[in-house]
Amino acid sequence: MNPSFAIRPADTNTAAAHLLVEAGPAGISWVIEDGNHHFSALLAYSFPLDMNNDELAAEMEGIILQEPLLKQTFKKTDIVWSFPSALLVPHEWMNPETASDMLDLVQGDLQLGETKSDFMFKHNMHTAYRVPVAIAEVFAKHFLYASQTHQYAVLPDLCPGEANQLYVIFYNNRLTAMLHKENKLQAIQHFSYQSPEDAAFHLLNLCRSFDVSPEDVVMQCSGMIDENSNLYANLYKYFLTIRFADLPENASYADEIKKHPSHFFSHLVSTALCV
Repeated sequence: MNPSFAIRPADTNTAAAHLLVEAGPAGISWVIEDGNHHFSALLAYSFPLDMNNDELAAEMEGIILQEPLLKQTFKKTDIVWSFPSALLVPHEWMNPETASDMLDLVQGDLQLGETKSDFMFKHNMHTAYRVPVAIAEVFAKHFLYASQTHQYAVLPDLCPGEANQLYVIFYNNRLTAMLHKENKLQAIQHFSYQSPEDAAFHLLNLCRSFDVSPEDVVMQCSGMIDENSNLYANLYKYFLTIRFADLPENASYADEIKKHPSHFFSHLVSTALCV
């Protein structure tokens, strides 16, 4: 499988660098942050909708094995999971022994895996989630000392909410959306879609579920969306204020990264600065 983006450094001292890997059903991506918040490398692979967990595990391991950069030693390695089997749980309701039962109740028991949780101390909340066993084993083998967290645990710190804000990361036929209402976090959800109309439906339904008007919400976009695409045109029918997330100003970037629209990679860079 060929990468969607492949930006490799001419020369990097990985022993002093930070590696962030994001992995989920939509694909696997990583960025390398050198000293002084300089981002020198970025690679991204997208996966089709119809891959099962064993196929995903095999594809991810093949990518890891063929990439010379990932064979290096890094000062710090972080894995951020973006699998959709995840829940936000208030601290007073969280019980690690029943986290798996909560996931079964809300999301069903068809997608089994290793149950994990992250505590979001700033928000007094937990993220309970599952990582498919085959994929967890691949990463445990190749990233022995990596820290692990779920995307849902990072997003609230990555993009503080405005009065009414819908922050959306777009992948290949998938998206992750975080909704704030009156500066308060309401929900984070992951959706698959076949068409631009499907994507608009999911986002409208999320707003409707929390009594947020699409006309009043600010949609902040990151990832694989283009202003000239059918996806953008369809969203603009309902969401009147759409912005593209910029790369963080407190970092510097390789020239090849700066050649692309900044919102393509803004969530990866912001995550690397946040974890």
